[in-house]
Amino acid sequence: MPRRTLHRRTKESAPDALTAAKYLRTMSGKRLHQDPSGLPRISSSGLFGNDRPLELEIGCGSGEYLCSLARHNPATNFVGLEVRTKSLHEAVATAALDALDNIIFVRVDVRQLGSRFVPGSLRAVYLHYPDPITRPKFEKRRIFTQRFLDQMHVALTDLGRLSVITDLESYLLEMLELAEHDDRWQKTHDERYLVGFEPETKSRFQRLWEKHGLPTLRFELVKKEVNGG
Repeated sequence: MPRRTLHRRTKESAPDALTAAKYLRTMSGKRLHQDPSGLPRISSSGLFGNDRPLELEIGCGSGEYLCSLARHNPATNFVGLEVRTKSLHEAVATAALDALDNIIFVRVDVRQLGSRFVPGSLRAVYLHYPDPITRPKFEKRRIFTQRFLDQMHVALTDLGRLSVITDLESYLLEMLELAEHDDRWQKTHDERYLVGFEPETKSRFQRLWEKHGLPTLRFELVKKEVNGG
């Protein structure tokens, strides 16, 4: 099933004004280009007004996985980035139902954020089931690129983690090859990549692909310390 078809199935209504004010932010591409200084930066101080550790999911969808992390780690802040409004409405509804105080969702394309990331602000980044965009003419829309690795290297703390998951082996190998040739990163596992992922709560994407018999393929990178330790 195409990812776009899955997103069209989301039916959650828009949150009320108070709920949206607590859990939802919007950073339009136009605003990011014309007046980025008027938008909060991606950091705990910028989004939450505190200095707790911050973890981020890119393409959080309907938020099941990220809300589960927030529920089980109340001393950590979490931010989910997503471009699809309907998916964000469902994510906000889940956070509100659990009365979570350590999670915010942002409607934004991560490729447009640029300097909105505060250097050394993120403890972990999750890129789980990004659209592989298999048509060659649209490959420039892929998220996992050298530019993305550069951006995440700035945003993550020393020893900060970057977790990547896909169901498509060819795409996994392309991303791995890029990461393995960048000596600023190292894998957290001896295997070239890992098969299977059993979090407390699985995302809708993971449940769907596993239902169709597709493997969960993943790797995790850690940003090397500046001194090379």
